[in-house]
Amino acid sequence: MPPSAVVDASVLVSAFLFPESVPGLILKLAGQGLFVLHLSPILIEETRRSLLNARLRETYGRSEEAVLSWCTRRQEIGAVLDTPLPDIGPACRDPDDDHVIAAAIAAKAGIIVTGDKDCSRSAITKRFAS
Repeated sequence: MPPSAVVDASVLVSAFLFPESVPGLILKLAGQGLFVLHLSPILIEETRRSLLNARLRETYGRSEEAVLSWCTRRQEIGAVLDTPLPDIGPACRDPDDDHVIAAAIAAKAGIIVTGDKDCSRSAITKRFAS
């Protein structure tokens, strides 16, 4: 069975804007089945909302249709969690990031792909090691 991972919205946004970047490569690997990409409805909505920002779309020359199509394809490639995320209490400095860890726990994912230091292995270990 391939490993499983949860990626945060910033990784998804970067992958859309820069498909040849490391985040873009990560999603290509998921599309090739090298790992199972788990997405929560919260992650999907956060990504969609960020990418639909008019200023961002104008800056990078992306249409609303391209954004919506890309977000739909991510849901087809990834495994969307259909159960409520567990209540993990405060885990990150930014409470808006707690859902990433909760999604990883719900999916029993072995990997979280993020640039956020609050969601790093050491931060998670400190919070959930007991």
